Amino acid sequence: MELPRIFVSIASYRDSEGPATVTDLFARAAHPERVFAGVLWQVIPGDDDDCIGGEAPASHVRSLTVHASESLGACWARHRILTELRRDEDYVLQIDSHMRFEPGWDEAFIAMLQRCPSPRPVLSSYPVPYQLPDRLGERRIPVQIAKQFSDQGGLLLHSRALPYECRPQAPLPSAFVGAGCIFAPAAAFDEVPYDPLLYFQGEEITLAVRLWTHGWDLFTPDDVLLYHDYSNERGRPRHWSDNRDWATLSARAHARLRCLLARELPADPEAMRDIARYGLGTRRTLEEYERFADLDFRRRTIGLRAADGRFGSPLDDGEVRRARAFSRIFNERTWGCVETRSGPGSTLAATAAMRKSLLKLLQRLNVRSLLDAGCGDLNWFGPALDTLDLYLGIDVSPEVIDYVLGLHRGRRGVFFNVADVVSDALPSADAVLCRHVLTHLPNAQVQAALENIRRSGARYLIATSHRGAANAEVEPGGWRAQDLCAPPFSLPPPAFVLQDGGGTELRVWDLTAG
Repeated sequence: MELPRIFVSIASYRDSEGPATVTDLFARAAHPERVFAGVLWQVIPGDDDDCIGGEAPASHVRSLTVHASESLGACWARHRILTELRRDEDYVLQIDSHMRFEPGWDEAFIAMLQRCPSPRPVLSSYPVPYQLPDRLGERRIPVQIAKQFSDQGGLLLHSRALPYECRPQAPLPSAFVGAGCIFAPAAAFDEVPYDPLLYFQGEEITLAVRLWTHGWDLFTPDDVLLYHDYSNERGRPRHWSDNRDWATLSARAHARLRCLLARELPADPEAMRDIARYGLGTRRTLEEYERFADLDFRRRTIGLRAADGRFGSPLDDGEVRRARAFSRIFNERTWGCVETRSGPGSTLAATAAMRKSLLKLLQRLNVRSLLDAGCGDLNWFGPALDTLDLYLGIDVSPEVIDYVLGLHRGRRGVFFNVADVVSDALPSADAVLCRHVLTHLPNAQVQAALENIRRSGARYLIATSHRGAANAEVEPGGWRAQDLCAPPFSLPPPAFVLQDGGGTELRVWDLTAG
């Protein structure tokens, strides 16, 4: 069986550590036969003869050599490597030209990627340091954090470190990448090609946002596999110290960054060149990234999660679409009702009789705690909150939860959280209420939600149903009549039925029966 292959991208600018990096890369691999390095040597012939080479199988190193004066910076170099030297390898590891490796790094990276709780993971961080020639630094787990915005609008990143003995059991969710250590399926670099018009600052945050909006989830490695020389003890030249045009390149790159992330149109048309090819993805929005990462690119503000490098679990595409659909309904008042953003079926008058019957039934069934899955703005149930010992309201829309928190903050026994009834682990309660929620979801997601509710340990499910409905398919946020007792759901006959107006029923199932 052929081993999956790894392409290693190395952009080397007049770096005498480049050959040692190539040597160590292959020497420390568990299976060097599956490793292929692509190196762009940027040198001045005669001055930098010690900056080219390395001990490695000739057939496994593909290289380009350019005069340093022709170089346009790190991103230009990485772009050339990935487009001109990469072939059909399964994975890509992007590193700098001054690195050291742990034994078996190749096997460990692949295994680590498989531990990520995502079908589309990218591993990245700032590696642990080493000192020349081979003194490796203390093993610890670097976690990238947001440091500050530069005057040009780029986000500068830093890192904090977890003690190695406290390392996590799986890679941690992240919002950032470090350009000197990125390991990912090759498809990530096919979908998100490296932008050659960026220069230096802004490279990492732009790539992170582009990957994330294309649907790739970012993770911090849970073990130490690479080391990086941050000291520059050997005094290697920098591109900006050699190139008199570096300030123009940098300014153009920052204008490009602000166009992508802050929606500022640049005055220099060159900053917009090929912007569509190197732009953001469409699977997630920039606003969704800012919410996840706790950043605001226009205001240049950094939230506490970004400053601490602590991020929630990644959302799959289904969760993103559901949150987007229900946020739009809430924000745009789609149902056209003045009293409540949840629509005319949730007004106090329309629900008066049903609410009275429901409260009597909850008392009869000794339901003292209720999980309201898809709570909306809580207009119709608000007057009944004090009849329970514990009310837990969840909604997939962060805007909805912000809204009801502002209305009910401080009420005893009343709690709210952003959560998805389809995919998030649900808290335990006596009963789960899903009024006018499952009718807005595709059938497969309804079935997943029903299984999720059963796993919560609730004794009762109270959900909207329509007798004899055909259960036609619907997009998230749409609507159709739904009979939960008919295929494909086929729930048993309910224990109780409450009339909810207009032919709609609230059916109550005993989840402990059978």
